[in-house]
Amino acid sequence: MPPPETGDEVVDLVLAAGHRVRRAVDEALRAGVGLTLRRFKILSLLEDAGPCRLRDLADTVRVAPRTMTETVDGLESAGLIERRPHPADRRAVLVTLTPAGHIVLDEGRRRRSEAVTGFTRHLDQAQRSQLAELLTSLVGSSPTARPPGSKKDGLP
Repeated sequence: MPPPETGDEVVDLVLAAGHRVRRAVDEALRAGVGLTLRRFKILSLLEDAGPCRLRDLADTVRVAPRTMTETVDGLESAGLIERRPHPADRRAVLVTLTPAGHIVLDEGRRRRSEAVTGFTRHLDQAQRSQLAELLTSLVGSSPTARPPGSKKDGLP
C-alpha cells in the first residue's frame, strides 16, 4: 500500500521515505530471520523490558489483547518466546525471550541495519547532519510532539 497523499509535497516525501524504509526492513527481516516487522518489534520490546504481561505488550504496541495473543502464540510456536507464571499474580502470565529468541533478534538487528544503511549510504556527513536537523525540526513542530525530556510510551 502506498503512503497517503496529504497535499503537502514535503510531508508526502517524508511519508514515502518512511514507507520505503519500513518495507525494506520488513522484507529483510522476512528473508533473513522469518519475522515480520511487528514480530521483530515484540522481541525487541521483550529484550528491552524483560518478562512482561501480554496486556502490557498489547498496550505498548497499541493492539487489542486478542491480536497480541495471536502474535505471541506464533512466536511461542517458533520457540522464540515462552510463557511463564507471574510470581506475584497467579492469574497473570509473563512472556519472555528464549535463547533462540535472542539469537534471532541479534540476526534480525544485523539484517535491519544492512537494509537501512542502503538508504543513506550516498549522503556525506554534512548532508546526514542537515537531514537529521530538518527531520528533528519537523517532528518537534508537530501538534502531537512530546515536550523535550518527556517519557516515551514504554512497558512498566
